[in-house]
Amino acid sequence: MGWFLLLGFITAGGVLGIPSLRQRAMARDLAIEMPIDVTFAAAPDWMIGDDVLQDELANTVRSSIGEDRSPALRSGLERSKKALERTGWFESIDQIQWTGPRTVRIDATWVIPAALVRGVLPGGEQRSFLVDSRGRRLEIDYPVLTNGLSEFPVIKGASRSTPPAPGDRWGDDVDAALSLHAQIRNAEWYGLIESIDVRRYLEDRELDLRTQRSTINWGRPPGNATIAEVSTRDKMKMLDYLVEIDALDTSGLVDIRTGNADLVYGHPASR
Repeated sequence: MGWFLLLGFITAGGVLGIPSLRQRAMARDLAIEMPIDVTFAAAPDWMIGDDVLQDELANTVRSSIGEDRSPALRSGLERSKKALERTGWFESIDQIQWTGPRTVRIDATWVIPAALVRGVLPGGEQRSFLVDSRGRRLEIDYPVLTNGLSEFPVIKGASRSTPPAPGDRWGDDVDAALSLHAQIRNAEWYGLIESIDVRRYLEDRELDLRTQRSTINWGRPPGNATIAEVSTRDKMKMLDYLVEIDALDTSGLVDIRTGNADLVYGHPASR
């Protein structure tokens, strides 16, 4: 009988001691003054090279966790998950967890940045807004003169000048420009293209490519050509030929919609 009583006292003491240990550990975690380290597992290369974006997303996590900075608490992590989803940078947040008393790890599926769309902030300032491969706005923008990320194409003349909320699609004209970009991005002459102009899309459903000195009338987006237009393959061949004869980047308008690459010399339309 005595052994059973002793075992009971030991068990009770252990159970009663667990909350006490947990509370002490939580108090220790909450007393840490150093900033929380935020790591993004398997982050894409373009994100790793953008220190500003890394800091912004890490600060989103830190501010969402707030005072609940202990592995014993889940409320801060749940707020962080919702806050990261609202940024528009992720297809999904697969897991967010504490890996130490001051380290949070995020496993996520990232969206794919695809282009910069010229737009205007509510105050009137022109900016270049990053969109993903589905034409959805991402939560970052850059001064127009720098274009932010030089590896991404610039889309000009969007019918919607005021940007949508992060995560929302910009519009059909931006989608059309992205479909054209997918066709030309691996061409040898791609480096000559400074922007894709969509200002004629709503009325004519046509797109223009702009080099430093030329406007190239591409016509309808790939897969939506009229009967009078040649195929996307033929258009690419015409542009290849114009590069060979050093006539692509001229001070003029190049029309490649039909079987002939018509070149009209003169200054391109206003940019």
